[in-house]
Amino acid sequence: MPIDPRDRPRTGVCRGVLWALVVVGGCARAGTPPPAPRPVAAPAISDGHGVLRAMHSRYAGRWYSSVEIALSNTLYGTDGRQTRSNWREFLGVPARQRIDYLPLEQQSGVLYVDGRIYSFVNGKQSATQEGRNPLAILVADVYAQPVDTTAHQLDSLGFDLDKVREDFWAGDRVWVVGAAAGDSTTHQFWIDRDSLLVERIIQRTNQGARTIISDVRFTRYSDVGGFPIAREMQIYRDGRLVLHQNYSDVKVNVALPPELFDPAKFASPPSIP
Repeated sequence: MPIDPRDRPRTGVCRGVLWALVVVGGCARAGTPPPAPRPVAAPAISDGHGVLRAMHSRYAGRWYSSVEIALSNTLYGTDGRQTRSNWREFLGVPARQRIDYLPLEQQSGVLYVDGRIYSFVNGKQSATQEGRNPLAILVADVYAQPVDTTAHQLDSLGFDLDKVREDFWAGDRVWVVGAAAGDSTTHQFWIDRDSLLVERIIQRTNQGARTIISDVRFTRYSDVGGFPIAREMQIYRDGRLVLHQNYSDVKVNVALPPELFDPAKFASPPSIP
């Protein structure tokens, strides 16, 4: 099934409700046409696992295996100053992500590979730790890996999959997983009920004695090669806009060599066709 572009602000997706057709059981007399199928609502979603299953089922087998993206960033300081930068990003779906800070001569960036995060400065590994990027999980990996794997990863990051509610976000009907109504600080993610694409991810982190609330918002999707690709993202911290990203020059299903995600070869990555 082709995917409608989502080029206007917010999601701009079709508003159809998911329906299933059920044939009414029972025997019909000879010569009497069988009862026509009647539409019934899809099974109710009662927890976050149900939302993840719906997301996976919608695109399973029809999702991209890789993406290459150019990112244009605007960082907003507390003094109102704006700092611009450019990155290059590769997603190997699932579980692999590489970000290069441009220009490439800096040899700086970050790798997310199989549950570990590697940071690089001037071609040298500066730090490594266990961790995953929930953005990559909910933007891409959820559609290409088993639901139980996604659930385990999100649970390990602090998202409570037992909690789910219906809500609205910028006019769209959404599922909110991880927090009750009125709770804007607990780990949670917001999924458009029609497109089943992520719109918002909120996380609460501690830095020393300070608690920081990060609010990531995907404000625009569009069709690229038949796939819905996020094209714009905003990050708020404690209610203040700190980063705005625009994604361009998007390429899907690019052949990405494994060496691209090898921490030992970060400083000398292979060329991409």
